[in-house]
Order: sequence, then structure tokens, then C-alpha cells
Amino acid sequence: MKRSSLVAAAALLAVSSSVAFAALRHMEYTVVIVGKDGAAVHGSGIVKAEDKTTEVEIKLMGDVAGSVRPWHIHMGSCTAAGGVFGGGRSYTPITIDAKGDGMSKVSVPASLPDTGRFYVNIHESSANMGKIVACGDLKMKM
Repeated sequence: MKRSSLVAAAALLAVSSSVAFAALRHMEYTVVIVGKDGAAVHGSGIVKAEDKTTEVEIKLMGDVAGSVRPWHIHMGSCTAAGGVFGGGRSYTPITIDAKGDGMSKVSVPASLPDTGRFYVNIHESSANMGKIVACGDLKMKM
């Protein structure tokens, strides 16, 4: 009887320890966004990867007032393009205000892996997704 209680307690401790460890997973990245091909748009962002979600906040400045900029996190880098992370519908386009500034804050329903390279692409418009107006590689925050 005592042995079975000891085994049950050890199993409970192992499960609760792994759950507690999983809840502690937290990776944070920063991104500096730079205009491409002479575009004046630039910005920054914070990316926080949790256990099952990735919270992203992107701010743009120096852009054309009234523009609506689709954007995404991609796997790879600005110089070695890859696929969209977390599905394209997770990202709310950035609407640029009269001062040339805009921001978007989204919650992607997937956790950004703690290995690999990632970047943010800012597209010209939903009608011209092939043209990238700005880009920035994610850097892990230490």
C-alpha cells in the first residue's frame, strides 16, 4: 500500500513538474524594419512566443498616409525568403495614418519555434503582395 502511494506521488510530481516547465516557456524577439528599394518606411516590433501562441506588435513610421500594409512573420531571413509562419489570416494589416505611422498587434495561434530564423515582411498592398516595401530579421532578446 505504501509503495503504490509512493509511486503515485512520484508520478504526480513528474507530471506537475513538466506542466510547470512548459508554462515557463517564453521567448522574446525584437525586429528592426527597414525600407526596401528606397522606401522611406521603417519601424520596429516585439515578438513574444509563449507555449501555444505568439504575440506580435509591429509599428511603422515614415510611410505613405492612407496605405494599408499587409505583413507577416516568415521563416528564413530578409535575404533568404521562406513561408509564412502561423497562416496569413493571423495578421491584421497595418493602416497608415495621416502622419505616416501605423501599428498592428496580433496573436498568432502557434508558438514560434525556439530554433531557426524568422523575419517580418511588409507588403505594398493586398493587390500587390509580391512587392515588399520593408523587411526586418527577428533577433532573440537576451
